[in-house]
Amino acid sequence: MDKLLSDLKKAIEIFHKNLAMQIPYLQQEVSNLIQQNCTNHHIIERHLDTLLDLGMHNIGKDLFIQLLDYYKTINMEDAMFYRNEYDKED
Repeated sequence: MDKLLSDLKKAIEIFHKNLAMQIPYLQQEVSNLIQQNCTNHHIIERHLDTLLDLGMHNIGKDLFIQLLDYYKTINMEDAMFYRNEYDKED
């Protein structure tokens, strides 16, 4: 039983490390969206969805907020939906 728990703990740690490895790519994507003044809500929301999922694992929350703050300047109503979803997770 102890070995099973130990293996499970290692698997979860590896899972979290793999998730965290996505952050540099997402940082670049978010930066590009903001710098290019992207207004395509499909693209922005796809990234918000991804970051919201990662946030469930305490990964990428700052990046989510950064993109959300930008999205508020484009579409406040939809941005508030994402804010509410984020608040549900905390």
